Amino acid sequence: MHQAPSGRRGRGITFLPRERHEALEAVRQAQEADNWKNRYSIRAGVEGTISQAVRATGLRRTRYRDLPATRLGHVFAATAINLIRIDRWLTGTPLGGTRTSRLEALMLAE
Repeated sequence: MHQAPSGRRGRGITFLPRERHEALEAVRQAQEADNWKNRYSIRAGVEGTISQAVRATGLRRTRYRDLPATRLGHVFAATAINLIRIDRWLTGTPLGGTRTSRLEALMLAE
């Protein structure tokens, strides 16, 4: 008999109570509607901007302790992102695409 390494368990299946399952299914159905997709596209754009800010400027960490200096750091980070975007627009550099997972890269290499 083979046992999983310490602290790890095998796969499992979870059954939700009927009310939670029906609520989850209702939300999944609502996500198929066009108006939900349009609203979510706005959020996706904001998330992309936040991701770019974190990657380009390290926005999640600040080197300052007081609020005015931290705010100024955020203003500089936003300015840097705008300059990066203006440069890409002027030079015609394409925006970064969606990340390709290692598995997908292997499948594309075939």
